[in-house]
Amino acid sequence: SSEVIDITFNAEDEKIENVLKAICERAEKAINNGKTIIILSDKFITEKKVPIPSLLATSKVHQYLIEKGLRTSAGLIIETGEAREVHHHCLLIGYGADAINPYLAFAVLEKSLEDGALEDKNLNNSSDLVKAYKKGVAKGMLKVMAKMGISTLQSYKGAQIFEAVGLSDEIIEKSFPGTPSRVQGVTFDILSEEMERRHLMGFPESLENNVTSLPNPGDFTGGTGVILTCGI
Repeated sequence: SSEVIDITFNAEDEKIENVLKAICERAEKAINNGKTIIILSDKFITEKKVPIPSLLATSKVHQYLIEKGLRTSAGLIIETGEAREVHHHCLLIGYGADAINPYLAFAVLEKSLEDGALEDKNLNNSSDLVKAYKKGVAKGMLKVMAKMGISTLQSYKGAQIFEAVGLSDEIIEKSFPGTPSRVQGVTFDILSEEMERRHLMGFPESLENNVTSLPNPGDFTGGTGVILTCGI
């Protein structure tokens, strides 16, 4: 049996620290009530509800359940639109996720098929696309693990073999304990403002501010151990 937990929040009325605490307590209650699978989902996003970065929620819940002695009592599934690249999957698994549902990545693949943007004739339906995507991500993760000398996913899961760049000790201590952070940076307040700014791009207050494509700052990481300041 499973429990779906909403990892979105109203940024105007709620503080991200309090929401994270409530998410952890709900996961604990669900496990105590016999649930064996916890699903953290950001599918509940609306004009008012802003998604919490999936990596932040994943690590927080994972660490909280370890402290309560409940982590082995349930699987942790992350249902997020953020996970797209191999590095994103590596981070989520590395900070405790047992499985990932990158629903937005799947939707983009299906949309590309409908628009005729894919030239590979072997990928002629959405099932083939999803299968190829999963295979590519799996191979990418194995490559990352091999660079670190890790041969099994079980050894990589929850190992936190990463270094944070641009995150303050406030965030590290509460959500990523044990992760090195030599370069300080954003706090929870700044992170919350960043989340609201990104959310406003997707839900502009007026049609004049509507955009057809989101800006690309050009940031990219290779997948071996860096946490970005914005989400994953």
